[in-house]
Amino acid sequence: MNNTAVISSGGLREKVKTERKQSALLEKLKKSGSLILIAAMFVIGSAVALLFNIPIKSVMSNYSYDVLAILIVMELFTNLIAETGIMQLLAIKIAEMSKGKKRLCLMMFGGMMFLISSCLNNITAVMMILPIVFVLLKTLEVDKKYVCTFFAAILALSNTGGAASPVGDFPTIVIMTSGITSFLSYLTHAFPLFAITSAVLIAVWGLHVKKENDDGALRKLAVTNLKSQYKNIEIRFDVLKLLAVVFVGMFLAWSFVPQNIIPPEIIAILGYGIAMVICSVKKIKVRQIMDLKSVLTIASFLFFAQVVSQTGVLNLLAAYLQNHIDNPKILVMVIMVITSLVAGIFSAGPAAAAMMPVIINICQGPLGGQSDWIAVAYAAAICAGSSLFMWSATAGFILSGKVNGADIEAEDGKKTSWGVGQYLKYGFVNYAIQLSIALAVIAVVL
Repeated sequence: MNNTAVISSGGLREKVKTERKQSALLEKLKKSGSLILIAAMFVIGSAVALLFNIPIKSVMSNYSYDVLAILIVMELFTNLIAETGIMQLLAIKIAEMSKGKKRLCLMMFGGMMFLISSCLNNITAVMMILPIVFVLLKTLEVDKKYVCTFFAAILALSNTGGAASPVGDFPTIVIMTSGITSFLSYLTHAFPLFAITSAVLIAVWGLHVKKENDDGALRKLAVTNLKSQYKNIEIRFDVLKLLAVVFVGMFLAWSFVPQNIIPPEIIAILGYGIAMVICSVKKIKVRQIMDLKSVLTIASFLFFAQVVSQTGVLNLLAAYLQNHIDNPKILVMVIMVITSLVAGIFSAGPAAAAMMPVIINICQGPLGGQSDWIAVAYAAAICAGSSLFMWSATAGFILSGKVNGADIEAEDGKKTSWGVGQYLKYGFVNYAIQLSIALAVIAVVL
């Protein structure tokens, strides 16, 4: 009997070792895959440029450096906000207000995700609240279905939040710097649409969660456990207030200062510089860590898109669509569907960079008077597509890796996993909801 126990124990250890090796290998493949993608985009882009006799110097002279500058600055600014501890405080308050009820947890954390992502870098925001979410979910003893539903909602709402403002995510920054709409026009047109879309997503996934019928003892324990683990957290409200003033000042400058006088990337850099001085004076140690891989990935997308743009292929596509679709409303809706599928298959980054010349071409035609709504329609299509598959969203694989590494156990004691396969059916629902609402709104307003 003892021998059997030893054998069983040895087999278990071997199984754990094997699983860890497989996990490490998968992580290496993911890292290698992103580096291969970056190299491939630059190499293929250069090959296409040489094939069409396009000077690389010409490509780089029209390169969207402003997009990269704003993207980097907004991620660094998010790091400053995170150092004040406000995101952890909000997450703990939401856990308290929801009283650990699973449906309310999903709905309230989802709402928080939308609001934060509309202003700050969504990946950083997700990373800040995940440790608190994991502590809560582990104590609540959630099942696999709930884990999949919760993070599918979080992923979709980080996308809608990012699309709600001109600096929320990479695609909206591309739109803002393209000149087809202004900062304020985009904000006033887009925020209501994505707020409504987010409310629908929250309601759909919230109702998908069964209502608890227990006495709530476990939920109280979960919240108490969470508060005890974060009881020593220090919130620097003195710094947060000043950073909020700087951020509002940046928003006002983006809204009312013409781009030809002070470009948006200069406003971003100036705002960040002031914020850094504040943190230095207040003696806050800030670890300004950036994921350079994501910056290089987006840089490669912009390079490839600029090459493709100079080939004239996308202008021909825009002209073809305009010549064969007489109804402007139908034209925009067809482009929305195409864009959403491109974003879904190839991810939001390449879609935003590659399809932008088509949108600019259309805005310079008979639909020029509706360019604000066309910009929003374009963003909505990318947003819907980025919620379709796990790889479509900027935060998709990062979030998946964190969830799988958190060792959340279901009620049956088995470790829950959340990846491409588990997200698939949720992704189709997220895509259908977002695209349907966007198409309906465009059908009414155009």
